[in-house]
Amino acid sequence: MRLKFFDYVSLGVALAVVALFALHAYTGAEQGATVRIQSEEGVFLYPLEGSQRIFVAGPLGDTEIQIGDEGVAVLDSPCRDKICIAAGTATMSGEWIACLPNRVFIRVEGIDDGPVDAQTF
Repeated sequence: MRLKFFDYVSLGVALAVVALFALHAYTGAEQGATVRIQSEEGVFLYPLEGSQRIFVAGPLGDTEIQIGDEGVAVLDSPCRDKICIAAGTATMSGEWIACLPNRVFIRVEGIDDGPVDAQTF
């Protein structure tokens, strides 16, 4: 069986569509996303664009957080195990990083975040 010209065209279009969806799903931060930082001092919201370094006070000391176009990450923390630093960068809506000993919780929120419903589980 021999492939014809339009077989190649349809295969190329299908591969291009899959590549575009994958590129959209797995790259960078969402447009309009915000970073929610929660600590004993309160809840603070920052845009997930530009670049800024934030120091959040906790019971053990200051947690240093970097917010940029590529996401949000913990750069330094006074906690013992440094799991929050090892968590890496959160870029997509719903991803979070927590420094439990210092009581700092960081979450990326998208513009279309809704409440969790029973179907999620």
